[in-house]
Amino acid sequence: MENINVTSNYTTERPDGQICPVEIDTDKDTNEQQARQKSAPFFAFNKQNYKAKVMLAREEPLANSLFEFFVSEMDKTNAICISMSTLEKLFKKSRQSISKHIKILVKRNFVEIFKIGNMNAYAINAFIVFTQGDSNLWKAKFTATIYADFDEQNEMIKREYTRQITTKKGRK
Repeated sequence: MENINVTSNYTTERPDGQICPVEIDTDKDTNEQQARQKSAPFFAFNKQNYKAKVMLAREEPLANSLFEFFVSEMDKTNAICISMSTLEKLFKKSRQSISKHIKILVKRNFVEIFKIGNMNAYAINAFIVFTQGDSNLWKAKFTATIYADFDEQNEMIKREYTRQITTKKGRK
C-alpha cells in the first residue's frame, strides 16, 4: 500500500467568476498545509504585434473571428486541432469561405497549419498572442487541443459519453 500516490486538484472561484487553480504547500517540519491561489488561465497579446490584429479586425472580420476562436480554444502550446466541417458548423459559413479566410491568417502570419488526418492543427503565432510568457517562444514543443464535433466522434465514444445513468431506489 505504500506505493499509492494520491493527487488532488483544487480550484477556487474569484469574485469576478474566474476559476483559478489552488496549490497546496505542506510545511515539512510542522506538516501544516497552506493553500495558495494561482493565476487564472490567460493569454496575452504582444503589444507591438497587436497592431496587425487590429488591422485584421478592420479589413477581414471573418478571418479575425476565426483567429479569435482559435485563441480562445488554444491550449498552453498555442495550438488547436479542428476539422473544416466543424468550423463550417460553428461559423455557419461555407467551406470555401472558411478556407479563404484561413489562408488570409496564414498569409499574414497569424497561424501556421499542420495537417493531421482529416483535421488541421492550427499553431497560433506566439509572437502575436501566447499563454506561457514569451521566454519559451523558441522551443519546439507541439501538442494541441483537439476540438471534435459530435458527428466526428466514433460510435464507442458517443456511447460512452451519452449513456444514460440510472439510479436504484433506496430501501425503505
